[in-house]
Amino acid sequence: MKKLNKKQKLIILISIITIIVIIGIIIGANIMRTNIANGNFNSSNGSSNNGNLLPEYIKKGITLGGVTGTLESLDTSDATATAEDISWGKTAYVKGEKITGTYLTLGMLEIGDYVAYTPDSAGTYTKLTQANTGSSNTSDDSIAQEDLNWRVLSINDDGTVDLISDTPTSQSIYLQGSTGYNNGVYLLNDVAASLYSNKSLGVTARSLTIEDIEKGMNESGLDYVHSYNNGYKTVGETATYTSASYRYYPNLYAQENGSGIDTDTIKTDGIKQSDNYYDSPTTETFSHANSSLTVTQTYYYRSMNSSYYKNSTFYNLVHSGNTYWLASRYVNAGSTYAHFGLRFVDGSFFDGCGLFYSDSDTRGYGRRLRAVVSLKSNIKLGSGDGSFDTPYQFAD
Repeated sequence: MKKLNKKQKLIILISIITIIVIIGIIIGANIMRTNIANGNFNSSNGSSNNGNLLPEYIKKGITLGGVTGTLESLDTSDATATAEDISWGKTAYVKGEKITGTYLTLGMLEIGDYVAYTPDSAGTYTKLTQANTGSSNTSDDSIAQEDLNWRVLSINDDGTVDLISDTPTSQSIYLQGSTGYNNGVYLLNDVAASLYSNKSLGVTARSLTIEDIEKGMNESGLDYVHSYNNGYKTVGETATYTSASYRYYPNLYAQENGSGIDTDTIKTDGIKQSDNYYDSPTTETFSHANSSLTVTQTYYYRSMNSSYYKNSTFYNLVHSGNTYWLASRYVNAGSTYAHFGLRFVDGSFFDGCGLFYSDSDTRGYGRRLRAVVSLKSNIKLGSGDGSFDTPYQFAD
């Protein structure tokens, strides 16, 4: 074999070095391309701007430019979440795929939204007897469950949501005299609880109250209703009756805030106007103060409009044109005598039915029921858009 001269040896050496460099470039390029394709190196977030590679952008176990990667890929192959488990509009990766959540939290609802709430099946409520209501009207001494639609009334700070029946019941509840006053709030709440609760959701229905409505008023609305004057007393003021002919009162009133029976001291540690006091219908009627009867004016008669409320839809829900009871008592302090009654809503008006008078006279009235249910914060909603035709459904 012919011996290579120095020039030939140099050419061969240069060729070998060139091949080695090309192979190294190819291998390095493949490694970079693989890591970039896998999202393990992002030049825009990495070091292309400053000439340094960052380990958090290089896959763990790979070394580039003397920098060993620390990025670990997340394996989502064993994930079990579905779109119904993830909040509405939020995204997540499950089994390597991106999914968008469809789970609605109650806090995402808006006032007025329809919700497909269904109460437990219930029989006829039969406690509306004359002995319990004081009313001689026996045409509606029982009341049946009705198929009502339900809408969001309020979204509360504790995460609960109150729903209200979109209309009152078609049947009226009659109340009269001191018995009607004493049992009125209890009976309204008991009717609602018996006919419109849902045990599986942990929901106990009740009647709408004046506090539910005042919670939706703005400052102007609250000032407006609480500044009412009946021509003798303004809301919050007291009146005292000493004549023996005008010192009668329903027994329950002695337990209420604002009352003063044979004393100059007004009760401040008693029950409020919408509180239940009895846990079953009472047979108590009325009493007569020995020396004086002092009452606090709580009644107001006002015509309302949407400017008095924080939300116009709330106004439309409450002042729907129907007449219905509120499970809230009141006292109207007149110049000669007081009358004790229950509040009601009549279209845009707040008013009240005087059931018992401090001269021992009585009146009887019939009004319908407006039921409310409170959904717990952990209740999930599924499909629907909150409209009348497609109300929000409860998730399975």
